[in-house]
Amino acid sequence: MINSLLVGIGAAFGAYIRNFLTQSSRKIKIDFPFMTLIINILGSFVLGYLTSTVTNKRMLLFLGTGICGGFTTFGTFNMELSQLWFQKRYVSCLLYFSLTYIFGILGFIIGIYI
Repeated sequence: MINSLLVGIGAAFGAYIRNFLTQSSRKIKIDFPFMTLIINILGSFVLGYLTSTVTNKRMLLFLGTGICGGFTTFGTFNMELSQLWFQKRYVSCLLYFSLTYIFGILGFIIGIYI
């Protein structure tokens, strides 16, 4: 029960941070889902770092599964990717998809090594 509570509290905190960053970025007019890309890469990096450094299982559940899970946003990524596709912005769609996965994986790996 405590593990589920830790994940839930962490997820709420991570989602709050993501929402704050997303709302703050709306002031910048860019016709590309830049902030979601940054959030997912940063979240991958932090999760990689935590995976290699945090040895306490409950702390990893709170920070990794909870905060990083609530912070990163696969659903938003898919929605924005689909919007680009249906707007026939195929190059942006492919670029967004590729950058998210390539830099997400690299961020995770770099996080482990740091």
